[in-house]
Amino acid sequence: MFGDPATGGTQKIGFLLLGRFSMMALSSALEPLRMANTISEKPLYDWTILSVDGNPVQASNGMENLVSSNINSMQRLPMVVVCASYDPHLVAASNVRLWLHRQARHGAIIGSLDTGSYVLARAGLLDNYRATIHWEALDAFAEEFPHVDTVQDIFVVDRDRFSSAGATASLDMTLYLIRTQHGPDLARQVAEQFIYAGERDAHAQQRMSTAQRISLRNPKLGKAIAYMADNLEEQIATTIVANHVGLSVRALERLFGKWLKTTPARYHRQIRLERARALVQQTALPMLEIALRCGFGSAAHFSQAYSGYFGRPPSGDREYTRVSF
Repeated sequence: MFGDPATGGTQKIGFLLLGRFSMMALSSALEPLRMANTISEKPLYDWTILSVDGNPVQASNGMENLVSSNINSMQRLPMVVVCASYDPHLVAASNVRLWLHRQARHGAIIGSLDTGSYVLARAGLLDNYRATIHWEALDAFAEEFPHVDTVQDIFVVDRDRFSSAGATASLDMTLYLIRTQHGPDLARQVAEQFIYAGERDAHAQQRMSTAQRISLRNPKLGKAIAYMADNLEEQIATTIVANHVGLSVRALERLFGKWLKTTPARYHRQIRLERARALVQQTALPMLEIALRCGFGSAAHFSQAYSGYFGRPPSGDREYTRVSF
C-alpha cells in the first residue's frame, strides 16, 4: 500500500512521461524526493524516467525531457506514476494500458499526476477507487468514468492507487509520502527547503467555486448559485430558486442584476452551457446525451443554444479526437 516501508529501505519509482505532460507537476513530485535523500544522507528514493519508446518527451511548455528507458524494458516496478496534462485521451494508448495492467498484476502501487488519472481510468485501474484530476477535467472525467469515485481533493490516496490534481498538489502528495514512510520531521525539513510552510491536507479543495466566492459577499446569492450548479439536468424556474433561498423573485433578480449583471434564468442557462462545453470538448459522449444531461430537451435545441452562446455549433467545438489505439 501507499506509504508502506519500501523493500530494502529504498523506494523505487518509475515516472512514465506522456506527451505534453506537466513539467511543473513532475518537478513538484521529483524535487522533494531528491531533497529527502539529501537531508537524510541516504538513498531513500530512487527513480527512473520512462517514455513509451525510450525517446525524449516534450512537456506542455515545449521543453524536451530526457528519459532513462522505454516501458517494455521495465517489467516490474514497485511504484509507477503516470504523468500527463493536455489531451490525455490521445496518449492513453493500448500499449500503455497493457503495460500498466502488467505492473498492477505484479503488485505495483500505481498513481498519477495532473490528468494522468484519465489514463489509469481508461485502463480500468481506478474502478471502485477514489481519485482526483485537474479541476478543468473534473466534470468530464466523472461523467466518462462513473465507476470511479471522483472527488475534488488536491490529492487522493486509496489503498494501492494515488492521484494528484497536478502542479503544486504533487508537492503536497509527495510530502505526504515522505511523512508516512519516514516521519513528519523529514517531511517538514523537505518543505522548508522549498520555502513551503503551508503543506495542505489531501482534502483541500483545488479551487474556490463561484458560489463560495459570492457567498463571502452575499450568502443568499451564493446559496442560489450553489443550488443552480447542483441542478444542471433541467431548467429551474426562478420561483423555485427564490423559495429555496428564502427570497422573493424580485429580490433574487435584484441580487443577480447587482452582482452578476444578469438574470437568474440567464445565469442558470449560462452554467448549463458551460458544463455542456466541457463535456463536448473533453468526452466522447453523444451530443444528445450531453444535451439531456445539461437540461436541453433535444439535440436541435441544444445546438441552437450552444451556437448562440459560443458562436459555433457543438459539433464544431468537439476537441475530443476519436483515435483508435
